[in-house]
Amino acid sequence: MASTTPNKTDIWSADSYGTKVAPFVAALTTKIVEWLDPQPEGNDSKAAVHLGFELSKLVDEILDIGCGEGVLTAKIAPHVRRMVGIDASPNMIDSFNKTFPDVDARVVDCRYLDRDTSLCTASFDKVFSNAALHWILRDETTRANTIKGCYDALKPGGLLVSESGALGNVAEVHAAIIGALVHQGIPVDVARNASPWWFPSIEAMRALVEGQGFRWVRGEVELRQTELTSSEGGGLEGWVRLFGANFLELLPTQDKKDAAVKAVVQVLEGVGRRQHDGAFTVNYIRLRFVAQKDSESK
Repeated sequence: MASTTPNKTDIWSADSYGTKVAPFVAALTTKIVEWLDPQPEGNDSKAAVHLGFELSKLVDEILDIGCGEGVLTAKIAPHVRRMVGIDASPNMIDSFNKTFPDVDARVVDCRYLDRDTSLCTASFDKVFSNAALHWILRDETTRANTIKGCYDALKPGGLLVSESGALGNVAEVHAAIIGALVHQGIPVDVARNASPWWFPSIEAMRALVEGQGFRWVRGEVELRQTELTSSEGGGLEGWVRLFGANFLELLPTQDKKDAAVKAVVQVLEGVGRRQHDGAFTVNYIRLRFVAQKDSESK
């Protein structure tokens, strides 16, 4: 979920993220959990009806990259032998540990996962990531470190299973934020470079993953029009303030930040507002993939 650079403010809050702004992130996961296919021995899949199976012998050991406040991680955890969640945000992991104390959750800067000798031990059956790699892989210089860490964490034949933002994800909001900053005098290249996200094409993601030794098993890109919340602190304004915080930091005063947020909301009012019920939607484009570590690797 998060990529928090050391020495920078931790913008993440479990309440803002998981309750007010984006509870849909953990909720809209049926397909990627099916692809993860957490395995208790002796049960047929479809993620055993989206984690509704009866338990027998637990099999899978899973590492969750960018687990955030742990809602989805904790939902999967009782159905596998071992579940470890990692995230760069101390705020999110603190909330995770308080809410789900029986699940192993750790603060780890996933950009440098390959340096973590406690995790990169070829001991996991699967590495999982939902709605996080587009944050973690933003820094081009450390993308290979993250994917290599995933490879090194897996047992031979293990799987990397991920869903994240694809090329064009939330494009209307992304463009409106940049436009609002340019309107306030920020050079367009500076505004673009402030983006905290990497939304790759499926081809770019495949090249990155295969470059670290994985075999690409399957992948897809899907448009998912996503309804935002309507609660106080949420909606489009809350979305921009939380997820667009890196952009807003370019502006020198709170008044200017508030003006930029207001401009984004006003510009997009006629773009994402549903006519039949008044709900607001954003065009999420999801990139899902499964890749496999060589069964002969160590």
